[in-house]
Amino acid sequence: MKSLLHQLAQEAGIARLWIDADGEEREVGDESLRAILSALGLETSDEAALTQVRATLHERRTARPALITVDCNKPIALPDGDYTLRSETGEVIEIDAERGLSRPGYYHADYEDGSILLAVAPVRCPAIERHGWGVTIQIPSLRGEQKDFGDFALLTDAVTRLGACGADAVALSPVHALSLADPGRFAPYSPSSRVALNALLAPIETAGVAPSAALIDWERAGPARLDALREAFALTTPADAEGFELFAQGQARAGLNAVQRAARDAGMAIGIIADLAVGVDPQGEEACGDPGAFLQGLRIGAPPDPLGPQGQDWGLTSYSPQGLADRGFAPFIAMLRANLPHGGGIRIDHAFGLQRLWVIPQGRPASEGAYLSYPFADMLRLLKLEAWRADAIVIAEDLGTRPPGFGEALEEAGIYGMTVLPFTRDERGFLKASAYPHGAVAMSGTHDVATIAGWWTGRDLDWNRELERGGETPAERATARCALWRAIGAGAPQPGDDDPAPVIERALNFLAGSAAPLLLVPMEDLVGLVEQPNLPGTTVEHPNWRRRLPAPVRALLMEPDVQRRIACLTKARPKNGKYQL
Repeated sequence: MKSLLHQLAQEAGIARLWIDADGEEREVGDESLRAILSALGLETSDEAALTQVRATLHERRTARPALITVDCNKPIALPDGDYTLRSETGEVIEIDAERGLSRPGYYHADYEDGSILLAVAPVRCPAIERHGWGVTIQIPSLRGEQKDFGDFALLTDAVTRLGACGADAVALSPVHALSLADPGRFAPYSPSSRVALNALLAPIETAGVAPSAALIDWERAGPARLDALREAFALTTPADAEGFELFAQGQARAGLNAVQRAARDAGMAIGIIADLAVGVDPQGEEACGDPGAFLQGLRIGAPPDPLGPQGQDWGLTSYSPQGLADRGFAPFIAMLRANLPHGGGIRIDHAFGLQRLWVIPQGRPASEGAYLSYPFADMLRLLKLEAWRADAIVIAEDLGTRPPGFGEALEEAGIYGMTVLPFTRDERGFLKASAYPHGAVAMSGTHDVATIAGWWTGRDLDWNRELERGGETPAERATARCALWRAIGAGAPQPGDDDPAPVIERALNFLAGSAAPLLLVPMEDLVGLVEQPNLPGTTVEHPNWRRRLPAPVRALLMEPDVQRRIACLTKARPKNGKYQL
């Protein structure tokens, strides 16, 4: 028989038992359960307290919800009582509850003593309609005159040029707001707010960077860009803090919107694909602005696995499941709307977080965490609905151990997964291009893994050795090189370890010929760079998010190697080709 503590943990959505990366069942200790429950505001001091909080949870579950989600043409189970159903425009709607509603959207069920928001989701998210290719870009890496680092103006120029070359999409790292109080800090996956934008990317000129600088000096460049923004604001209106923040956000939003317009004007079928970080800084603007909407006293991360035996604490927080329910999921909806570009796309970092997150009591090691479940069905329907409203595709970062049923749910929802070349292999070697699924976007790499050139030459192994990170041995890499070339080389002689150029071209040709509806190539791979933008698990040891491209995009696209790679992509995936399942 379960103890009261274990029953409470289950009712609160905490998994006491979980399966690790090796398929072994693991158990969360009672002390960890108590610490997590306490952080969730559930007292566990004695049997009486446990009984009381269980009763409280039952009351919450049986109370009238602020929001109900349902799929189109499915039965609608609204609470008992007389109500009037209205559309977003206020039109009164008559429905057959068994047949449901045929049109997606938000509806209000108005009772005498309150109202319920009814979110009716489409069956699937918008689909990729053309067998295309795109480029992933780290915006700060873009070079330009009088620019310490890249911004939305340089990105507008880049998407225009790439669109002219045949690209259908440009995928970005998060452009969420960082702390203006610390403009020298730049970690896009540790934002202050996922609703506001990074004002430092607003189109504005700054001077002082050496044209030859290979790395961004954020401690100097960030404050310089902020000063330039303040000067621009002072020219338009009397200075005040609130007014400046509105000005900076307006400039950033206008700049980002201009990027998407330029992408579509250049013929891109999708345009920009935004990136949604998994969490926010616990001390940041969003979490402090509405503390009840976020987990307090808990951090999110990852459980122990072979690559991280101690687990991972990402130093971030995310939404409280109860906080979302209490607010009718308004913070989640606002976040989606702030990040979905109209007619574009969005990639959800660590998309497993829609179903569960590994939460860690503050001050404890990551190994003492547990999985906390989230209202997956509701969040998935809201994601489908908001994507439909924005006419945007959705990509889920689904690398790693999937929760039960996760992949099937995403496939039914029309959400694309990710198939990344370095990870697409089994015990026999790298998979054939024909094995790449229709329901996933193909990628030659991500910002967190070695570039093709870096992997082939062993540059990532150099970093691992220098930083004592372990990982693959030179002998293992030699075997892996042979395996990769067998998959992509088309029978040609294998290039030397110091000759990555033919490997890049064969890899892109291989991926372009796959069934994936969209191929995304990091700019670093298109140009043939050896260094990667980010090395996970490092801070100052590696110049994360500081690397600049070797030249402006207009010059890079004129290089013979780059033109040859683009020709390969456009030949395999022409803009006039329709995607066929």
